[in-house]
Amino acid sequence: MKVRPKCYSECDDYYKKVLDRTSLRQDNIYQVIEIQSESYRIDGEDGVGPCLYDKRIFDIIDPSIPEGYIYQFNYEDEEQSHEDDEGFIWRNSVEEYNITPKCFAQRAFFDFYHDGREEQVAIYNEYTRELKDTKLG
Repeated sequence: MKVRPKCYSECDDYYKKVLDRTSLRQDNIYQVIEIQSESYRIDGEDGVGPCLYDKRIFDIIDPSIPEGYIYQFNYEDEEQSHEDDEGFIWRNSVEEYNITPKCFAQRAFFDFYHDGREEQVAIYNEYTRELKDTKLG
C-alpha cells in the first residue's frame, strides 16, 4: 500500500499540527510497512526508523497489499462488567488489527526494533533492503 500526506490546505488545524511535527514531505509517496486499526507505520526521512502516523493525514495512492503480508486480529475484553441504571450489563472491549509482513508478525516487534535488539533490527534492515531492490528492479 502506498500513501501520500494530504495537502496541507485540506487538513484541519489539528492535522496541520500533526503534519508540522513530522518529517514527511507532501510531495513524496510512502510505502506503508504496517496497517493498524487507526494508523500506518511508515519509514520517514528523519532517520528515526519506522513510526506510526494517524491514517487521517494521508491519501491512499495505491491500496494494494503486497504479497507476504498477513492479517492479525486482537480482541481484549475487560475483566470487569459494568451495569447501567436499567440493569443492562456490558464489558468494555478493544478490537485491534494489523496487516504486516509475516517477518514482523511477532509480539512487540517494533518495540524491540526501537530498543535496538539485534534480531529485530536485522530482520527490518533485510526487509527494507529487499523493498528497495524491488523498487529498483
